[in-house]
Formats: sequence, C-alpha cells, structure tokens
Amino acid sequence: MKIKLVFDDWKLKGKSIYNTEVGVELSQNDFHSGTTFDGEIHLDLEEEVELTIALMAGYTPSFMMKRTKNYSKNLWR
Repeated sequence: MKIKLVFDDWKLKGKSIYNTEVGVELSQNDFHSGTTFDGEIHLDLEEEVELTIALMAGYTPSFMMKRTKNYSKNLWR
C-alpha cells in the first residue's frame, strides 16, 4: 500500500526534543513537522482491509520509526 509519511517530531527516549537546542537544529532542514515523504508498507489482505476501513472512517494512524542494525550503511550507498 502506497502511503504518505508526514514527519511529526524529533524525540529522544520517547520524549519530544522540539523546544531544545538540538531539536531546533535537527528541524532546520527537511525533517520538520509537516514534511511529507512517499512511502510504502507491505500488508496482507486482512491488514489492508482493516486499515482501509479505519481510514475511510476518518481515523489517522500514527507510526514510530525504529532504526535497523545497519542503518548507517545506507548512508554510503
């Protein structure tokens, strides 16, 4: 399913750092509240139906991003 990922906030240990010096610095470029990216999630039919019904009813899901073990390798490709 193609989705739009809308950047929400920078967090550290689950808490917003929006009003900190680092939070302001991180938000200076593309990663600030409201920035939209194209994305895709892989769902089975049951998950897609469940999500579609919720979206059609006006609900908006919110996801958190977790880094992978080799996330830094992607920076140099």
